[in-house]
Amino acid sequence: MVLDKKSNAWVHKSETDSPTTGALFTDDSAELGNGLDPTLAFPAYTRYAVVASCFVIQGLSCGLVHAWGVQQEYLAANVYVGEPSKIKTLGYIGTLMYFSLYLWGMLAGWLAEVWSYRKLCFVGIVIMALGQLLASFCKEPWQLCLTEGIVFGLGIGLVFSPTSTAPARWFTKRRGLATGIAVAGVGVGGLVIAPLTEYLVRKTSVEWSLRISAIYIIVLGSIACYFVRVPFQDKTRTLRNFDWYAFGDRRFAIHACMAFFVTAAYIVPYAFLPEFWVAKGLSSQTASVLIAVANVASSVGRVAIGFAADYVGVLNSLVLCLTIASISCFVLWPFATGVGVGVVMGLCYGFTAGGYWSLAPLAAGKLFGIDKLASNAGIFYTVSAVGAWLGGPAAGAILSGPGHGTNFIGMSVYVGVLWLAALVLAVVNRTLFSKSIMAKI
Repeated sequence: MVLDKKSNAWVHKSETDSPTTGALFTDDSAELGNGLDPTLAFPAYTRYAVVASCFVIQGLSCGLVHAWGVQQEYLAANVYVGEPSKIKTLGYIGTLMYFSLYLWGMLAGWLAEVWSYRKLCFVGIVIMALGQLLASFCKEPWQLCLTEGIVFGLGIGLVFSPTSTAPARWFTKRRGLATGIAVAGVGVGGLVIAPLTEYLVRKTSVEWSLRISAIYIIVLGSIACYFVRVPFQDKTRTLRNFDWYAFGDRRFAIHACMAFFVTAAYIVPYAFLPEFWVAKGLSSQTASVLIAVANVASSVGRVAIGFAADYVGVLNSLVLCLTIASISCFVLWPFATGVGVGVVMGLCYGFTAGGYWSLAPLAAGKLFGIDKLASNAGIFYTVSAVGAWLGGPAAGAILSGPGHGTNFIGMSVYVGVLWLAALVLAVVNRTLFSKSIMAKI
């Protein structure tokens, strides 16, 4: 910490070698009077409370995205039977949620940095609960598109970037592990909330499952939001002086393109592998178990790969992660026609593809500095929204093309090429950062 003579305030010096404007202490931080590490101004438990709260919020937001599939299936089978146009409209809602999760990243990251991580997350939680509550009174699929897809989607978009990046601001030696635990809430939330939603739908109705979810969102989310904070913020930055110079950085553009390719590829196996396995003769129940294996592996991978990044380096881990994900699609997917290879495919793909989401904010911090992590990572999330919107439909179009209705080879190659393109870009940025193969970066 140094004393800024102009503002007569304590200013934090960035961990990176690049110059920074500094970080003036605000409501989300405390003035430091005893050392160089701003986290020392807080009780020891604060950093762990931040990780836990981000884990809970990630679980609530993304878990409910997964749970929508349960509600959609019930509505299609019991409410809108014989109405194909309405069933088709229901299918857009999950895409809108997934798209919105990333779309608002740039806005959310910037607001978190210039306003408040805690307050922004609370606003997002309220909007999420409002979306679920409004959806419970909807009678038509287009109304659900507005409430679940857009309103709820805005809420999850506002909380995703801050809760993905806040833990990294509290740790140096265990930054990867902290981030991995926080984003593992995505997988754990899906494993908990989806069965809970299925139980509520079966015992009550879709409407009441939505109302009950609104209640636990506001209760659990509000408690978690209280603990979301960062040790310092740069209040010299405002909405008027956005750092547009970042877009002129070659490494920044390369990383943004990598994020686009990853997101375009990421969701496709999760969406189409069950259909692939059923087409190859496995039962729908077996296909569900295999995709559950991939989801569990994804949760484990987020923690394990984040942990590994603390020892071998973030950019090194990113290259390794993308390599295994691309091999899974090129080599394993075409032969995963039985349970054995299917399990291996689910484990390898889920572990590495899930692990990417731990490395995404960490790599942004490594390349462009930790002080602007939320806004920079938010930009990459917004770019990812385009990939999220285009990746699935493009894969579906390939599958429905002549000769591709059942063999899925074209789709697996398409996804593998996307992962490979991301790998090439990650290698380029890693090389630009350091040409030493053995460097821990």
